[in-house]
Amino acid sequence: MLHLLLSVLAVLVAISMVPTILSDPINQPIGDFTVPSWIKNNAGWWAGGQIDDGSFVSGIQWLILNDVITIPTTQQGAGDGDNIIPSWVKNTAGWWADDKIQDITFVAAIKYLINEGIMIVGQVEEAEETSECTFKGIPVTCPDEKVVAEISDFYMEVNSGSCTTCVSWAYVGKEYNFQIETYDEKRGNYIDGVEINVKIISKGGELRHNFGQVTTEDGIYKNSITIPSLDWYAENILSVTGEYNGVEKTIEKEFTVFAQRSYSADPSTPNTAGSCTEVSPKSVTSQEDTPQGITFGDDGRKMFVTGNTGDDVNEYTLAGGPYCLGTASFVDAFSVSSQDNDPQALAFNDDGLKMFIVGNQNDSIYQYTLSENFDVSTASYASKLLDIDATVTASGGKNEDSPTGVAFNDDGLKMFIVGNERDSVHEFTLTENFDVSTASFVDAFSVSSQESEPTGIAFNDNGLKMFIVGSNGDDVNEYKLSVNFDVSTASFVDAFSVSSQDNDPRDIAFDPSGRYMFIVGDQGNDVNVYKLSEPFDVSTAVVQSG
Repeated sequence: MLHLLLSVLAVLVAISMVPTILSDPINQPIGDFTVPSWIKNNAGWWAGGQIDDGSFVSGIQWLILNDVITIPTTQQGAGDGDNIIPSWVKNTAGWWADDKIQDITFVAAIKYLINEGIMIVGQVEEAEETSECTFKGIPVTCPDEKVVAEISDFYMEVNSGSCTTCVSWAYVGKEYNFQIETYDEKRGNYIDGVEINVKIISKGGELRHNFGQVTTEDGIYKNSITIPSLDWYAENILSVTGEYNGVEKTIEKEFTVFAQRSYSADPSTPNTAGSCTEVSPKSVTSQEDTPQGITFGDDGRKMFVTGNTGDDVNEYTLAGGPYCLGTASFVDAFSVSSQDNDPQALAFNDDGLKMFIVGNQNDSIYQYTLSENFDVSTASYASKLLDIDATVTASGGKNEDSPTGVAFNDDGLKMFIVGNERDSVHEFTLTENFDVSTASFVDAFSVSSQESEPTGIAFNDNGLKMFIVGSNGDDVNEYKLSVNFDVSTASFVDAFSVSSQDNDPRDIAFDPSGRYMFIVGDQGNDVNVYKLSEPFDVSTAVVQSG
């Protein structure tokens, strides 16, 4: 709710509707203030219609009078105090909750509401007495039984895409960070007060570490643990038990990286744990002599290559362990020729039950459904999800009728298409995870200064680095992003040439640690491996020959 007010001010300032509001509130000395973080949840409730205007204003009044929010001395306006808030306020309510507007701006907005008489601070005592229901001490409209029933259940998630510090891997002696989020059953809002018990146990049920019982605040619990040894974690899982309103649930998350044992105990030395020594280039000529795209399964034990000679997706198993390319063996091929005879790139969703193909013939993205995760033999065509060129053009962007690469962010709510018609990366937002049919074009970022024929794209684990490979410069271009997975914030950092291995590189992939980079090329029809002494730093890359 509060964040709506914050939005209020920003809009008022932007369109000069209220000249009396601070023209530059960030730099104005308006005094000390505090805004509790949980208020942002309440703002969402108001915007969603779960709390009416009167209850929202009453809550703000209570916060002010009880010194939860402190604002500078403000002259009370002569309004009637009917708590009538302009309708456009709710349209901008998300700004503050999304951290696009600062707290100090929100304080200025409250000041404006008081000045205009929209909020009468002195009326709060009556509201506090007459309201029988509160949340965090704030008077709110009492929910009916139906609403209570709807939030009696809950949902827990471990290491969602919102956790930028959470990774699926860590080195011995380093911190493994994890995050647990608790939602209502529809995942519409965070919920507090979930009693959770977090443990690390073996797959046989033996307790390895107990983090104890805690209660979630603001719907989030964070913690970390130092990795003692890869062997110690090899067969362990993170077990989370939660209880809320008499409902109990348990979720378990495997430490796949520990089970794989594919990462070094010492990041400065070659892999020793798991001993993945087979890193020589892998020829794919027998299956595809014009390879275009590459990706791996979630555990690194499968590799997938697509190309426009066979017009199919070729699946390989890596018998020697995760990302041990030299042990790759061909398993099966899945044809996409009925949809597009010029497949350029491929990607999977997080569970490997959806496969996406970018086709240059029709400038489109196609979805395939797999009955077994990361098993192309079980794939079946689902639908043509997106006409890339038409969508970009219709949204005001410049036409892109030569798409060559695709990538998703970790939660599947953003998609990135690289194309060499405009030598740009095109960013899309998705309203549903990995549902490309819900995609809408956001922005484009030109890479033409570094590469005039971009063909492949990848990001690091937290989305603060982007990598573009292309066939004109024959190199990998590294960009840093000031906001994760926001290409509008990208800036060029460095380039690494791969021309000695292939002068027509087509696509790029990394292992989760960022210490191994894989480039598929059209000249040699193979996949080359590069070791990086610093994770996701292409300037430290060295080609591996086996």
